[in-house]
Amino acid sequence: MSEPNGDKRSVATDALETLGSIIGEGEKRDAIHLAVEPAVAAHPLRPGDDVGFVDGGVGICQNPVGIVDPFLKSPVLTGQRFWLVVYPRQITSLRHVWEHPKFPLSLDVTVPVVAGISKEVATQWMRDFADRYHITYQQAIQAGHDWVEQGGYFTINDSSSLRDDMYEDTIRLAFWKHFEIITGVKVSGQDREGTVFSCSC
Repeated sequence: MSEPNGDKRSVATDALETLGSIIGEGEKRDAIHLAVEPAVAAHPLRPGDDVGFVDGGVGICQNPVGIVDPFLKSPVLTGQRFWLVVYPRQITSLRHVWEHPKFPLSLDVTVPVVAGISKEVATQWMRDFADRYHITYQQAIQAGHDWVEQGGYFTINDSSSLRDDMYEDTIRLAFWKHFEIITGVKVSGQDREGTVFSCSC
């Protein structure tokens, strides 16, 4: 399909197909989307370093998934947060949120768990979920077991925001997807409707 200015390129971007390669003279100005993830430096890093998941956060490793924000003007110190820019052409979904097999699923996605998501990745997602709502990882897992085995709510002091957010399909279904991967427990469709948490407030 030709554009009004005579450019015969498709609506899909061309630059993303060749990013990271030496390009030819025929390439034209373009704009692209790159997936980024907030990350914590496991050790000192430089802008543009190839990095992946390691103990303590993100750092130099054998299986990198992206690079340190190349626009930074100074090194990233241990414990500092930065943007991890995911390698182009690697993500499996791009909407307002994106998915990648080596990253935890976002809290607000409804797509099925991608084949190959590991227990380690699912565990990290659940830890992030627990941190977000100021509960422990163990409490999050126990809450799932209590609901599946007994149909009982897991009551936590001052957890009203967690209780309310679990009414949202996106968050609740993501919780159950990761719970299944971590525990090996298959959760029925009816159980997936459970909001799981209640508050004593």
